[in-house]
Amino acid sequence: MYEQHLPGYTTAFNGFPWLTRDSGHYHFHYAANSLAEREIDYIEKTQESAFRNILAFLQIEPPEKKIHYYFYPDEDMKEKLMGSRWFAQSIYNDFSIHALYTQKNRVIGPHEDAHLLSLPLGLSIGFLQEGLAERMVGADWFGHPFIETVRSAIADEHFNVSAELLTSHEAWLATDDGYARQYYALAALFVTYLIDTCGKQLFLKLYSSLSRTANPEENAAKYQEIFGIVPSELFSRFIKKYGLKITRATRR
Repeated sequence: MYEQHLPGYTTAFNGFPWLTRDSGHYHFHYAANSLAEREIDYIEKTQESAFRNILAFLQIEPPEKKIHYYFYPDEDMKEKLMGSRWFAQSIYNDFSIHALYTQKNRVIGPHEDAHLLSLPLGLSIGFLQEGLAERMVGADWFGHPFIETVRSAIADEHFNVSAELLTSHEAWLATDDGYARQYYALAALFVTYLIDTCGKQLFLKLYSSLSRTANPEENAAKYQEIFGIVPSELFSRFIKKYGLKITRATRR
């Protein structure tokens, strides 16, 4: 069983009269007369493609069970049936995903699926977990390049960036939700940097080695063991690589 922070989570969705569609690796659930019903063929094609790409990148075998995917036509229904108005959540122990699917927010693609499909590697700290998932998407929530989003955010004094994100899951949880898109872009950019600089295999080794329950010093030791460098120096090199000017960054 995986520990997961899910305030307000409820399973009222189990009593809802969903329409369903099965594909090779998914059980899709959607409301009658919804946008998801009208676009279910597109959804299925998109998710099956994402599934293949994620497994190919992670170099792991497909799971024995299918992913249950629930699509909600509005925030009110999503909050009522599963407890949150947020865009999407992957529920580890249920092997399920709950997502909005509206004209404004079609929340599909590889992000949430990457959370579930990467579970065999372990539950890494949030900064790397979200960075990996967002990198699989390839752009930020609005389709902008990660580097552009990060550079724009750095000019904002409320966007606080710290090397502590590399070692502390609590530091990730403490980031401002008002800047979620920007922090996700930062995480994806850092994961991209690690893969491009150190190689995918070493990145996946680090990903599997870091623990949410370990203290920052224990996680920092994993960077030293795998890359031969302390996190603060790695973070500094990352900043320099992309020409970022983060004057408020702390070092750890």
